[in-house]
Amino acid sequence: MLRAICLSALLAGPVLAQPAATAISIDALAAEVVAGNPERQFLARQISLTQTGVRAAGRLADPELSVEFGERTTDNPVTGQRLGDGPAFSVSILQPIEFNGRLPLRKAIAQGDVTLARTGLAQFEATLAGRARTLGYRLFAADARAGAAAEVAARMRSLAGVLVARDPAGAAPRLEAAVLEAAAISAERTAAEAQAAFNVALYELNALRGQPFPARIRIARPPTMPPALPDVSVLADRLESGNFELIALKTQLEQQGLGVRLAERSRAGAISIGPFLNRDRGDVKDQVVGVRATTSIPIWNRQAGDVAAAESRAAQGEAALIAARRRLLVQLHGDAALYRARLAAMAKWPTDAPQRFAAAAEEADRAYRLGAVPLATYVQMQTGWLDALTAVLDTRAGLWEAQENIRILTGGTEAP
Repeated sequence: MLRAICLSALLAGPVLAQPAATAISIDALAAEVVAGNPERQFLARQISLTQTGVRAAGRLADPELSVEFGERTTDNPVTGQRLGDGPAFSVSILQPIEFNGRLPLRKAIAQGDVTLARTGLAQFEATLAGRARTLGYRLFAADARAGAAAEVAARMRSLAGVLVARDPAGAAPRLEAAVLEAAAISAERTAAEAQAAFNVALYELNALRGQPFPARIRIARPPTMPPALPDVSVLADRLESGNFELIALKTQLEQQGLGVRLAERSRAGAISIGPFLNRDRGDVKDQVVGVRATTSIPIWNRQAGDVAAAESRAAQGEAALIAARRRLLVQLHGDAALYRARLAAMAKWPTDAPQRFAAAAEEADRAYRLGAVPLATYVQMQTGWLDALTAVLDTRAGLWEAQENIRILTGGTEAP
């Protein structure tokens, strides 16, 4: 019964982790990874920078200062006599003012940059959380597989040692010991591969968490059966409204449409208006104070090229949105089909299949030591336990990964 208790502890959490560590759920692990990731903190700061751009886009252009200096001379047009000369200067301050709704258009385009920054942050967080959940389950699965393989190898080596220590009568005991040792080598290879997979997942997780690579994590046992998947039409609706890539492309398309309107309205130049002062001294002192207004005359329509370029970008953005929607729907249908296929396969298996095979392997070990079962049955039961456990863990890992892919495709906020 001691081995059965140890096996239950193995299935409840990884044995490669520190025994004193507190078990952490996969969802809690994902939240920890997202909260501590340094790249996420950088993306969060980018939002405040884009908000500064919105405020700047809503401001008027800087005033224009114009200063002129010169020399004024006055001559009598009849006699040609010089009447006087003196300095002359002119000062004006003009404020450019854009009309025809161009300032709100620029502000709306800048607001789109804020939306893109927030969408990028949300997408990064969802992708990061999905990767953390997938790695967390891989960590748990690799640890469970490594522990089971190590236990099988230890049993077989123990039995092989007993057979070799006896005084064998004939070749049968030696051959049985060789069979057990060969099976133990195979189980040890499985344990080594599983431990290597555990370390790969552990190092990537610690890199995402910003922790030293060797830092151990103990994963609590995840749910054995994921939730049922909604109809694919429901998932498609979620994808259309919540997919980060589609939201970004739609925002960019809106910005490009605003850019077309801005280019069209830029044909009429801005008006610069402000006070001016002209003062000069020749034979008399003259001073003029008034208001000056300047603008361009849209005769040559040089903005036509800007309008055509903006329309081209808008058409390209619309094509990119259509292509992305089609590609993401194909991916969604594929992940949904994979999810349902693996869920259907798991539904046929008993929920306690790993524990039942583990108990059968333990019973086969006791029976073989008592001589109640042949060697072939004993070895087949031990390797069968490993094969069944591997099949269950790999299927659950694939199911978990498909679930995370669908979660990210549909907005990353809820499980499918």
